Amino acid sequence: MRTARLVSAARWTTVIGGAVALTMVAAMVSSTRSDDIPDSTAVDTATSLVTEQAGVVPVPTVEPETPAPLPPGPPLALRIPALGLYAPVVTVGLDARGALVPPADPRVVGWWEAGARPGSARGTAVLAGHTVHDGGGVFDDLAGLQPGDTIEVFTDRRALDFTVRSVRDLGRAELAARAGRLFATAGAPGLVLVTCTDWDGERYRGNTVVVARVR
Repeated sequence: MRTARLVSAARWTTVIGGAVALTMVAAMVSSTRSDDIPDSTAVDTATSLVTEQAGVVPVPTVEPETPAPLPPGPPLALRIPALGLYAPVVTVGLDARGALVPPADPRVVGWWEAGARPGSARGTAVLAGHTVHDGGGVFDDLAGLQPGDTIEVFTDRRALDFTVRSVRDLGRAELAARAGRLFATAGAPGLVLVTCTDWDGERYRGNTVVVARVR
């Protein structure tokens, strides 16, 4: 629609410009006495002026439209260069108690499908993964991330780069108290990675939470 308006405006400019030029020349001719008829060179110049003015077709400059950003898609894979990590991502949900259930395979990352999709304009995308106390968990080294590190999320439509903003170890009660803000489906867009931490020999007593924002 922008191009159509620009072309229309250009045509009106041509018509108006030509009309103005013709009116000016007509006024010049009507005010010239018969004994002041200009020589052939002057007539040719005036005729040339009219022809050039009426024949000009301004070419509008149309700025290329910026492509609309692709809509966010479900995450398919996760890469964290600082940890040498690359892992597939599957969808996960909540258990009967409302706790996020990581994938059964400890080497796979789970995306909470009820939350935001990575790259959404609003809301936090939540990815959870296992830490295994004797090794083999996809997020065993998650606590080793530093602010400024890069996290890459791959969807079926594009790759997204996030920058780590914070890395915290939270007790279960503290995590529950902050859950509404950390895992919000509205508000500023972001990414949160969650795993277990603080193994006491029998169970994990807390969680490592990494908060990242789109670069």
